[in-house]
Amino acid sequence: MLTGAAITLSVAFLVATLVLSDSMRGRAAGDIAEALAGTDAVVQGVVLGEPGGGPGDPERSVRRSLDSDITERVATVDGVDGAASQWVGFAKLVVDGSSVGTGTASDVGRNWVADPALNPFRLARGRPPAEVGEIVIDRSLAGDAGLAPGDVVQVLTTTGIHDATITGVATFASADAAPLQRTVLLPDGAVSAWLDTAAPTEVLVDVAEGADRAEVLDRLSELTEAEVIDGPDHIRTMQDVATSPLQFLTVFLLAFAVVAVLIGVTIIFNTFALTVARRRRESALLRAIGAERRQLLGGVVIEAALVGTIATLVGLVCGVAGVGALRWLVGLAGITLLTGPTIVSTTSIAVAATVGIGATILSAWIPARRAAATPPIEALRESAAEARVVSPARTASGLVLAAVAIAGGAVAVLRSSAAWVVLVVAIVPALVLCGPAIVTAAARGSARVARRVAGVGGSIAAGNLAASPRRSASTALALMLGTAMVTMFGIFATSLTSAVGTDVRDGLQADLVVTSATADFPTIDPTLAGRIAALPEVDAVAALSIAEGIVAGKAEAIGGIDPTALPTLFDLDPIAGDLADLSEGGVAVVGDDPTLLGGTLAIEFEGSTLEAPIVAVVARSTGGFEAPLYFVDRATLDASVGRLLDALLFVNLADGAVAADEDVRALVRATPGSFFETRTEHVANSGSEIAAFRNFIDGMLLLAGFIALLGVANTTALAINERSGELGLLRAVGATRRELRRIVRLEVALLSFVAASIGIAVAFGFGWALIDVTGGAEIPSVVVPWSRLAVTLVVAVAAGVVAAAWPAFRVSRVPVLELAGRDR
Repeated sequence: MLTGAAITLSVAFLVATLVLSDSMRGRAAGDIAEALAGTDAVVQGVVLGEPGGGPGDPERSVRRSLDSDITERVATVDGVDGAASQWVGFAKLVVDGSSVGTGTASDVGRNWVADPALNPFRLARGRPPAEVGEIVIDRSLAGDAGLAPGDVVQVLTTTGIHDATITGVATFASADAAPLQRTVLLPDGAVSAWLDTAAPTEVLVDVAEGADRAEVLDRLSELTEAEVIDGPDHIRTMQDVATSPLQFLTVFLLAFAVVAVLIGVTIIFNTFALTVARRRRESALLRAIGAERRQLLGGVVIEAALVGTIATLVGLVCGVAGVGALRWLVGLAGITLLTGPTIVSTTSIAVAATVGIGATILSAWIPARRAAATPPIEALRESAAEARVVSPARTASGLVLAAVAIAGGAVAVLRSSAAWVVLVVAIVPALVLCGPAIVTAAARGSARVARRVAGVGGSIAAGNLAASPRRSASTALALMLGTAMVTMFGIFATSLTSAVGTDVRDGLQADLVVTSATADFPTIDPTLAGRIAALPEVDAVAALSIAEGIVAGKAEAIGGIDPTALPTLFDLDPIAGDLADLSEGGVAVVGDDPTLLGGTLAIEFEGSTLEAPIVAVVARSTGGFEAPLYFVDRATLDASVGRLLDALLFVNLADGAVAADEDVRALVRATPGSFFETRTEHVANSGSEIAAFRNFIDGMLLLAGFIALLGVANTTALAINERSGELGLLRAVGATRRELRRIVRLEVALLSFVAASIGIAVAFGFGWALIDVTGGAEIPSVVVPWSRLAVTLVVAVAAGVVAAAWPAFRVSRVPVLELAGRDR
């Protein structure tokens, strides 16, 4: 039952991951294909640079703005039946003073396309927007906020807060919303005033029926320098853009699923190794009366196949049924997943079933071969389940692999080369080979301490580990994997959190900070800074705006600041030049190379190009994942890209001000898209996005750890059955039931301590090398969460003891004579 439970959980986790991935990607791809089915071609600006993690959607390429009259010119091309301008910008719905929507979905404003063949949205209720002040919202937004046609709301855009009346509710094709977006649809007349743009983002083209599409595309290409994209190619691109943010999540979940399967494989191997060892005399008797090796081998393999098949079938059912639970677990990280029906593909079922049944059979193959090789003479012998002597050749091979892994990590750090990190993977087979020797050495080394702490029971527990080194090592491997994962992710999360928050902790001098409502886009009304500055007890206010620009072919975040006010509220730590020179059209670069001073930097924006001299080099930015790497004067940035919302406001209060923070808080509360934080709160919240993701990681680790503990309980129960005669003799010479249970618990506690210690040590070394080499500027230094590692060690030992509690209790309840008389 325990073995089947381990297989069931592993398969369930794997199939749930595959089904969730198929559901997310399949729904997004299907919705986009349906919504854009009537678009035969799209005209877009030429690509300026590839994604680089700037504000907004980090997966999109940055393109040059189109000409304002491009739609009229496209409509006159021979073979074009219809052309429609599509404007795309930022628009966030505000209801009763609070912005609507959280998570990873972006807030998007679009114009309502009048041509139904080119409009990706379908009106579900109400009517389209006709006048400025009327909007249509997607059905997801309507459901989240409880809105309906006729309701009066507000919309926050780059030009401020606008009053609006909802005239309709729309769907993206048949979906409630576009993938990973919340959409507000405006009439064409509101685009200029609300989205602050004259040129369309793209032009949607409907090719006349019977016209040669390739020829029409050629004519469109001759008309303008913009890029002309065929409809099917555009759909594939949009599908890739929509699903690419989910790729990391899929890989991450599959990594956990693979670990869960590996733990399950270890459990299966241990189970059949001990089961076959207990049947040694039975197998020998079968050989003695004429059974062939293939018959014994086939018997064990068929048994494993039956267990694996039944457990896998149960796991498939549980996995499909548990997709909703996995979706909820992923939601702990603040990740907004696509809604809709679950897509169960035959490929996902086949992969999970193959892994479940195949892993069970392969794990049982080695013990089965041992059973088939049992000579008939074994029927006349009393022998232990496994040899107590560890092969020197096996240990030596493991030590060689361990040396290769350590050398690879050291060279990778010294040369800062990620290629050498691959050698560190050799530590896994090294632990498998050296495991029995490590367990034996640890048992013998701890025997004296165990006797001093727990008396004779401690000595017996340590001796039991040394007596079965292979079984102990394979049991420890599952716990090693679990603790290694906890340690790896703990070091990574702590290092990343520290890196994200370092600039804030070191540079923030302001008393108060106003932050945006979403992490991926500035949402603060630009008039808020002036209103806060007008408060009598406010000493200074400095705003930070962010735009996306192309530097050396890569999209980067460009910050717009007041070079006089900001340095008094946030110390950027200039190491060369003077920030005051930004007001003359210069640019400041975040880095540690003062020789950059005096050079010229070219920054391409969607509608313009800025060539500015580098007048300052600063050591730190303003903190966070989207912290700018380049700073220009706010007026310079506005002139280059148009009016921007603010990303952050830094506020200093006058000396002796008592109630000023409450006045600021009241203004912020009345301004949608902004949040109030004190200096202490802002420092504490730096990197809070990672804390949410850590909740998700901990949930995954909990499941993997639970499977590992099933293995501990299973192996302990089998080992107790194997040593039942020995335990019966202990009872016969005076050991009490309590002492017997204590011996079993001590044995498992010692094994858990050794396994957890090795897992933490290996993950510590591997994690250090990996982060040091690949972290780059995002993770400049490795931070070790010592307290978390200590807690991990204690929890691992305690969990192992808990897992062994039931087998220990069962054996302690067996009568002495029955226990001593059992066939070993």
